[in-house]
Amino acid sequence: MIRNNGQTSSLKLPPGFLAVMSAMFLFGLLASSVSAKGEPQLIYEAEGKSSVKDNDYSQGRARAVNYAFKTALTVALQDLLGGSAYRRNRKSLERILEYPKKYIKQYRFLEFYDSDVEQFSRVKMEVVFFPGAINRALSQLGILASLVKPNTAIVLVNERSLSSETPPDFWDYVPISEVAILQKFLAAGVKVTTREKISDMVDENTVLEAMQGDLDAAVDIGLKAKVDIVIVGTAVTTRLGDKNAEGLITVQSNLTLRAVSTTQSVVIAARSDFASVQAEDEFKGELQAFEVVGKKMAVFFLDAMKRYWEPKPQPDVTVGIDDKSDPNPDPEDSELLELSPSSTGSTPSIMEDL
Repeated sequence: MIRNNGQTSSLKLPPGFLAVMSAMFLFGLLASSVSAKGEPQLIYEAEGKSSVKDNDYSQGRARAVNYAFKTALTVALQDLLGGSAYRRNRKSLERILEYPKKYIKQYRFLEFYDSDVEQFSRVKMEVVFFPGAINRALSQLGILASLVKPNTAIVLVNERSLSSETPPDFWDYVPISEVAILQKFLAAGVKVTTREKISDMVDENTVLEAMQGDLDAAVDIGLKAKVDIVIVGTAVTTRLGDKNAEGLITVQSNLTLRAVSTTQSVVIAARSDFASVQAEDEFKGELQAFEVVGKKMAVFFLDAMKRYWEPKPQPDVTVGIDDKSDPNPDPEDSELLELSPSSTGSTPSIMEDL
């Protein structure tokens, strides 16, 4: 998502400014191509402004950049949590906002200006955050747990049928295996959220990314559905051979699922299984096969969720997220891409990839 405050600037353009902006635009295209191949991004635009003392524009610009980082992260947190949850946890969130660069994957300057007359530095930046890094910080603060209902789950299966030449859109049908799992969950007392309740809130691509193993996409689904566990996967059917002597055909259904904890951003269980049935035609056969394999998988995941929900002993020592010395720095921090203007003088210069 992209945030733009919609404000326009009437700043004076110093010599060479168009060359600077051309260089930034070229790098922006390269950075966008890198982001598109990675995990889902949180992309925001933000401005920062700071006064300059003793003509030290390097320090003034650094403060302006930090203000822009904090502004962008504030809006990202508000989007992730919602307005009421953000206000309710404002004091705890200050611990995250204190070190915004920890959650940034890359950033670039859209505009920057140093005023010799008014003695200030102003920047406008595009900031790309790691959703996973933010979610882990929110989890450590216990904020994610407050956003979901305990002992709840959602199941989303991308089911492909032999009898359907053109697969329907994901939200336009209810898979047989998914229904079979939900029925078992409800019978066991697990509170579930159905796909109909989130179809307007979750993009189909997000679901498909979660099915391909993207934890951040699965967590995003869980937060929007307000459930503790997200179970996603795929199901397909295959016809095995021709009709037998009794005129029956054999259809096999394969189902692969993984369960992700919304609050901990981890896979708590994963399994692949199959079921084979004999029927008079393909359509009846695959319906039965989807139902049988769905019920088999429900038993496995009910047991996995029960173990996950059991009370766990609390560790004796915890490390706060705001510790200034980080003995185990996040490996994502090493991927930070930075575009920085010249730190000398008040005139912008060509950006450098640090």
